[in-house]
Amino acid sequence: MPLPLLVLLLLLLPLAARAEPMFGATFLPTNFQALAIDEAGRVAGRGMTPEGDAAAFVWTAASLGFLPPPAPAGNTVVANAIENGVAAGAWTLGGGTRGFVYSGGTSQDTGTLYGGDTVAWGVNAAGQAVGESLDPAGNPRAFLYSGGGIADIGTLGGSYAQARDINNGGVIVGGSQPGPAFPDDGSHAFIYRDGVMTDLGTLGGGFSFANAVNEAGQVAGYSLTAGDVAFHPFLYSGGTLLDLGSFGGDYAEARALNEAGMVVGLASLPGGGFSHAFLYADGQLLDLNTLVEGGLGDFVLTEAVGINGAGQIVANGCNDFGFCVPVLLSPVPEPAQALLLLAGLPLLGRRLLVHRLRRAIHRE
Repeated sequence: MPLPLLVLLLLLLPLAARAEPMFGATFLPTNFQALAIDEAGRVAGRGMTPEGDAAAFVWTAASLGFLPPPAPAGNTVVANAIENGVAAGAWTLGGGTRGFVYSGGTSQDTGTLYGGDTVAWGVNAAGQAVGESLDPAGNPRAFLYSGGGIADIGTLGGSYAQARDINNGGVIVGGSQPGPAFPDDGSHAFIYRDGVMTDLGTLGGGFSFANAVNEAGQVAGYSLTAGDVAFHPFLYSGGTLLDLGSFGGDYAEARALNEAGMVVGLASLPGGGFSHAFLYADGQLLDLNTLVEGGLGDFVLTEAVGINGAGQIVANGCNDFGFCVPVLLSPVPEPAQALLLLAGLPLLGRRLLVHRLRRAIHRE
């Protein structure tokens, strides 16, 4: 076998043998916290302007931009969601908090349901936003902002509800106080479609909450387990609430999922310390800190907050010295890709041989 082919084969064999996905890490600017990523790899969240003011931002590989407020007197403070370049979050105005939707260079105020503080948590590509707005009694109420208007979408029978995400089909998820059948429970995860809010149940405990929904209607969130002994992440799919497990600690939460049903979030470890960011894929709960090529030294990915269809994950992390920064994780070639490369080696070898023969004939 020609030497270049042998070298290439030796380089590819470890990749072909790898069973878990691996990622390259790109560190984003400091003094920022990432909260979401869209299909194009845009990252949204909160950060500090050069003047030291809190501001919502959108980052791409080519630029970093702070989002404008809907009115000159206010300022955007956080972008909680982004989809196809459309972002949503919260801005301040006269001491109060309002929701906003950003698209095409401008921001629109979502308004409020009952005059109280309002935050937008989720958005879709059409600019529909969901979130929560306080009623006169101080209870959060789930809202849908669409077509310039804001509407209360109701509850599961209790006095409060909070919406967290909306897909491009208008399906909304979040958590709501259930009705009298569950008098001692906290929120239950819900899915809202076609004007009907449905309780997704729990993993056996008295609490659950949905954080994300994909276009297929799969839902990711977290729930107390039986006996209320621990919080575990869940994936709701096909009418079933699946417990995704934990890293041995008593708290784990799913924050986001993509169209393939891959879930990301955070999980605590036994004995405390930093939580660790996780990826749930192919039936396994994986510690993202072990999946970064070259490792991260003393830096720990503490939470993963977004994942897109390309498998890019945005996470936040810190080291023991208090240095914290967002990190974009991008997949490196998967084992299947390596096997395809290996399968093409015989053809590559033949082409190299033909090339060498032609060069020899030409020299003669």
